[in-house]
Amino acid sequence: MKNNDFLIISTADWDSPIQTNKQYVSREIAKLGNRVLYIESLGVRKIQMKKKDLLRILKRIINNLIIIKQKEENIWVLSCILFPGATNKIIILINRMIFNFNLFIAMKLLNFHKDYLWTYNPLTSLYLNINKFKSSIYHAVDAIEHQPFMPKDLIKRQEIILSKKVDKIFVTSKNIVNKLKKYNSNISYFGNVCDYEHFSKSLSTHIDDIPTDIKSISKPIIGFIGSISEYKLNYKLIYDVAKSLKEINFVFIGPTDDSLNHSNLNRIKNLKNVYFLGFRKYKDLPSYCAFFDVGWLPLIHNNYTKSMFPMKFFEYLAAGLPVVSTNLESLREFRNFVAMSDDLSKIKIAIIEALKNKEFNLKNRLSLAMENTYQKRTKKMLMELN
Repeated sequence: MKNNDFLIISTADWDSPIQTNKQYVSREIAKLGNRVLYIESLGVRKIQMKKKDLLRILKRIINNLIIIKQKEENIWVLSCILFPGATNKIIILINRMIFNFNLFIAMKLLNFHKDYLWTYNPLTSLYLNINKFKSSIYHAVDAIEHQPFMPKDLIKRQEIILSKKVDKIFVTSKNIVNKLKKYNSNISYFGNVCDYEHFSKSLSTHIDDIPTDIKSISKPIIGFIGSISEYKLNYKLIYDVAKSLKEINFVFIGPTDDSLNHSNLNRIKNLKNVYFLGFRKYKDLPSYCAFFDVGWLPLIHNNYTKSMFPMKFFEYLAAGLPVVSTNLESLREFRNFVAMSDDLSKIKIAIIEALKNKEFNLKNRLSLAMENTYQKRTKKMLMELN
């Protein structure tokens, strides 16, 4: 499929520190010879008076001085200044008017056609007439209604409306399939995947190219990469495991801005064998993975993670790392490639065994990661649209 125009409505800004499905899928669609107009987050959740949100608002205002910006070949980005976290009908109407005015100008400037609407935002039908597109897709990658500060009831209602209206639904977890299939039978499950070419660079990274901040930490190292927040991670489990395995170091790479309970986070930080390195650029992540001995997924069990397929699973595999995880429903079909448990003693044993047998099943782990890439998955998705 090529020579089509795709309007992609995201729930993340293009330059977000954590790159997810929204950016990856946009790039793959563009690489196939299609044009993409990427709509940055429309502000689903309520704004928090934190440095992160305030800087994001300032950046959005600056970005809005230019209606559209070309970020990569065949990809343009539109940033709209809307009232964030809107639930009031009048405010939503104002947001709709602002959004459609900006979109109208952007599409005119690009001579953009209403071929495909590909949305990640469950509130899309509040902002846009879906029926004006030749084809519409809802890509449900998370249960975002269970994230902090989200208008839960509004999202639930609008997701049902959206699911009934679109032509196709793609989901990244079987739990979301069960949630949405009653509203639209044209639904397909495609789990999260990885950028194999990027993360497999870990396998050939020379010791001289390892970042100094992690190279100064003695091995063995159990590593985690991603957003660090208690609605995703099990802080108590992390503390208990790290405290009882004092001879092993635990390294966390990623922003902590979304963490709500900093007392629990600080409790972990006080452990001498735990290191929080903060956000690191995407291009540098393989170099950090190259110094990990095991990739860890200490995810908590809640309504959000129940519908979650962790992107890091295949990224760890692509980097050649054995993976230890809590017992996630989405990973059970890959139990031959990941050690899963929620029991503290079993997790400790799994980590120790992974350290002893880092090369075990390596060829098959890499092959699995190689089969689950954004390139291959996007092509399969587009074939289903045909």
